[in-house]
Amino acid sequence: MSGKTRVAILGGGDVAQHTYIPGTVRQAAAGAFEVVALCDMVPGRAESLACRYGIPRHTTRFDDLLADPGIDAIVNLTPPTFHAEAIVRSVEAGKHVYSEKTIATTLTDADRAIEAARRAGKVLAVAPALMTHPDLREVQRLIASGIIGKVCYVRARGSHPGPAWLLDYRTDPTWFYQPGAGPVVDLAIYPLTYITAFLGPAKRVFAFSGIAIPEREVRAGEARGKTIRVGIDDNTQILLDFGEACFAHIDATFVVFSSKGPRCEIAGSRGVINLAAEPDDPPFEVFIDDPDRAFRGWVTPEKVYRGRLNPPREPRDQVEWSLASGVGHFVRAIEGTEELILRPEHARHVLEIILGAYASATDGHARDLVTTF
Repeated sequence: MSGKTRVAILGGGDVAQHTYIPGTVRQAAAGAFEVVALCDMVPGRAESLACRYGIPRHTTRFDDLLADPGIDAIVNLTPPTFHAEAIVRSVEAGKHVYSEKTIATTLTDADRAIEAARRAGKVLAVAPALMTHPDLREVQRLIASGIIGKVCYVRARGSHPGPAWLLDYRTDPTWFYQPGAGPVVDLAIYPLTYITAFLGPAKRVFAFSGIAIPEREVRAGEARGKTIRVGIDDNTQILLDFGEACFAHIDATFVVFSSKGPRCEIAGSRGVINLAAEPDDPPFEVFIDDPDRAFRGWVTPEKVYRGRLNPPREPRDQVEWSLASGVGHFVRAIEGTEELILRPEHARHVLEIILGAYASATDGHARDLVTTF
């Protein structure tokens, strides 16, 4: 491959329209890579989006992307039930793949996708891209430095009122409330990803889960006024055991309409790190209890002030970070200028936690976790 990496986008649904297409095109405009094609099976949607964002080629056929020698990499934004198949077919066609979460819907399919990429010698990266964010990388470094001592307990939020309630949701959100989706896959996957990045693989999972609000009315977008019968649990509470009496609690719900608490608290033997939920707050704060230095209290790291870096951090390629920034990281991993952070083995471990949580909630027994990364 010579010149810029040529990227195609597979899927034009809500996450593509809200996040990935605009974010990926902004990175391409800054010179990071090229976006050369867009595929969506809904008639007219690929053409409309390609026109809007200046993407030169569009199609309704996935096979067209696979057969195109002018495509080096595919961003897989299909529904989760198709992720593994899309990954396998893409790498076998000689394309690198960045896949939206989850890597698959079963561990067998996750293994199949990872092995296919390995055999083909292609880079496989899997969202979410949170651990490419500089703030979370800094929190990871602080935990590893021992500033709060041994981590004992983590509490994290993976909840909101659900897509049917959101006023900026454009497409029909029914599928979010059906098997294969739900708040664990849609929301809790974010804290599950960064908590395991901070602490390493979990050893056991236990969960309570059920449907708290069985019907939802869509408030906005093309399905406004529609009543959705909820077919997947909308209220799940997950407990993780990391060994040595280190535990984590993650809520995963479509029943929390607002909250004033931090999005994550990491409690250690000598302090606490809080990750802020509100954009105007400092991204993270540290509570330090150090009697030897006669210091006890909350500290905002020197480079963080009023929700902004101090001094401000220059955005990479003049593009502010978003979840689509994972695509830029993926391209740099292809080109060999960055080590891949968004590893598929990590995504597989998070998937095992999710599947184990649902199994535990069904029969009331904790599940041992066997995958690592």
